[in-house]
Amino acid sequence: MFDRLFAGALLGLSGLIAWTAYHFEVAFQYEPLGPKAFPLILSAVLAVCSVWLIIKPSANKWAPTGAVLIKLISGVLLMTGYAFLFEKAGFIISTAIVGTVFCVLFGEQTKRAVLYSVTLSVVSYFILKHVLQLNVPTGMLFGG
Repeated sequence: MFDRLFAGALLGLSGLIAWTAYHFEVAFQYEPLGPKAFPLILSAVLAVCSVWLIIKPSANKWAPTGAVLIKLISGVLLMTGYAFLFEKAGFIISTAIVGTVFCVLFGEQTKRAVLYSVTLSVVSYFILKHVLQLNVPTGMLFGG
């Protein structure tokens, strides 16, 4: 039951992502694939996974508890904050903050959460920036 509700919400989200990406226009192409490619690929993968969950939900009859619902709502609020923080603080700082909070929220020790999140954000930044040649915001702290 909850699998299908969650999958339906994700399917709606994938449609919203695809619609937004499809209508995104830029005056010039500044990346090899353009700004539409990643969101469209993401929405397609999300839609396929959502349809799979709707067709074949888990046999597990799990129902979310109050604590799980609080974590889910916290995650949505945290990702909303990440979207607002992303341009100003930059990729590295905003990803490190959000990663740390997510790790702590799901039970990791604070020191390990910070170490993991900072490492993940720095490595991800260099992969996105230098390997994939994507424009990733550096933030005001790093001169962006």
